[in-house]
Amino acid sequence: MGKKSKKPKETRKQSAPTEEPARHSATGERIKDLVNHKALVVVLLFVISFAVFVPSLKNNFVWDDRVAIQKNYHAFRNFNIKSLLIPKEKENKSIGYYRPVVFSSMFVDTTIWGPSPFGFHLSNLIFHSVSTVLFYLLVFLLLGEFKVERKEGIAFLSSLFFAFHPMHVESVAWIAGRTDVLCGLFFFLAFIFYILSYRKLWFLSLSAISVFLALLSKEVAIAFPIAAFGFDIATGRYKSRANVLKYAICGTLVFAYLYLRGRAFIIIPELTGERIQQAASQGPQIWGVLKVVLNSYLFYIKELVFPFSFNAFIGTVPGGGSYLVSSVLVILLLCVISLVSIKKKEVVTAFCIFWILITIVPSCIIAISRFAATPLAERYLYIPSAGYCLLVGYLLLQLGNRIKAQKISWLMGFLIIIAYLFFTIERQGVWKDNLSFWEDASKRSPHQFITHLNYGVALKEAGRKDEAIREFQTAIENDTIRSSKRGKAKTANSIGITYLEKGDPGNAENWFRKAIDFDPKNAKAYYHLGAIYYIKGEHEKSIASYKIAEENLKRALTLSRHSGKAHFVLAKVYIGLGERQKAKEHAKEAIQNGLEGQLYQEAENILKNN
Repeated sequence: MGKKSKKPKETRKQSAPTEEPARHSATGERIKDLVNHKALVVVLLFVISFAVFVPSLKNNFVWDDRVAIQKNYHAFRNFNIKSLLIPKEKENKSIGYYRPVVFSSMFVDTTIWGPSPFGFHLSNLIFHSVSTVLFYLLVFLLLGEFKVERKEGIAFLSSLFFAFHPMHVESVAWIAGRTDVLCGLFFFLAFIFYILSYRKLWFLSLSAISVFLALLSKEVAIAFPIAAFGFDIATGRYKSRANVLKYAICGTLVFAYLYLRGRAFIIIPELTGERIQQAASQGPQIWGVLKVVLNSYLFYIKELVFPFSFNAFIGTVPGGGSYLVSSVLVILLLCVISLVSIKKKEVVTAFCIFWILITIVPSCIIAISRFAATPLAERYLYIPSAGYCLLVGYLLLQLGNRIKAQKISWLMGFLIIIAYLFFTIERQGVWKDNLSFWEDASKRSPHQFITHLNYGVALKEAGRKDEAIREFQTAIENDTIRSSKRGKAKTANSIGITYLEKGDPGNAENWFRKAIDFDPKNAKAYYHLGAIYYIKGEHEKSIASYKIAEENLKRALTLSRHSGKAHFVLAKVYIGLGERQKAKEHAKEAIQNGLEGQLYQEAENILKNN
């Protein structure tokens, strides 16, 4: 009896220590079950990546949205896919963006929603959510090709990082930022089909279509062939005979894209080539170009790793000796890490670093050429961030494997996600409307002329006219702002308009004349002076005022002959002067150059009654 009673006690002693690990095991199994259920993960990622950007659905049109959508609303009615894809050749190329896929998406949104911001924002959220799902599938395939264990968990965690990354706010919450989201969507899709083409060659045709759509979305897709070649090297497939066909197709697509773009649009490589040639002729500027590239790299890498400081209008590339040294050291460190990774036959780290460095190159070209309004931008990190998110997800879970503490790795991952989530949601409020946006931009870039000018315009539109005038004057008077005479003229013209709206034509006239002093070719200033003197002529029945109005309006039309408003006011001036035939001629010109609403009706009345 005594011996039998001891057995249960021994069993209890042995089983007690295993209870806690069993609970840990159960938690791990639940996580494993979730990440292994691919269909559920795909739905979950779509919903999560959509939900985090739901606050942006309330946002209005901001910055370039107003030009791209509101002012081009009538252009969408003449949508022609053939002329969009194959533009007519132009000798004088002034437009820099050849992005038919983006324009087509805007056309579809306009057709469905009209000029309402909600539908456009909704499309952005859907594009980003699809992009996140495609990134998950891409990571899953990549890790399979690299023979990585537990790839399901890495793919899931990396995709969560991508869905929440704060640097994506500019691309998703800003309607015009969809260029990067659409490009990323087709870039990931092209890479998925490229990997699958090693299993069945016919997938190559789908990859080629996706690459071309990515190119037609944004120029950064030109990095795809190099990224694909890097993948082939990492997997040892670059010697395959089938790759000759693949590389030939990629090269053909790039040349076809450059040809189509070159017919009517500025070609970025040519623009940059001019800059580099100028630098070469002046010797020391070559070093200046190199510094811009190196400093741009450090800026983008820093924003990927620490995505918590935002600025939507970065007017200058960070400089200084310490910044340059840091950039060189960081790039060298990444290269060393890549080499060590390859030596240890662990190519995931090397490939992720390669992805980041290669996809940042087009953004560095923009920084050199000053092709865009700003040399650097957060939205340019949408595709490079894919490499970073994969790298962090991979390293975290690999660390968990090594120290046999997967739960700690997942906990660290979720802490990063929570930090991302806080900043991503908060940042969307800045893109609420023009007033919020430019107020933030003017604070973060206080020495940039455009931020103060546009903040002044936003204040004026909000009815805060005195504040607007003060902001405009800051833009002109701040000695640290290196603005052009043309920019100062534009600002002075805005001050004049604000005074007109305040019912102060005297001050308005003074500022319009200052605008002409800054820039004698400012057509708008001449137009507004003409309008002021037309009103004086009407009130005073003064032929002299009509004549001054005529002189200024003619000057405005010499500088901008397609100004419908200038033609319209000049027609009214000629009615005051009793020159009916000239009034009809300019009323007709006004209608042909795009008058709308009440002005259109008045121009029609001039034609009928005179």
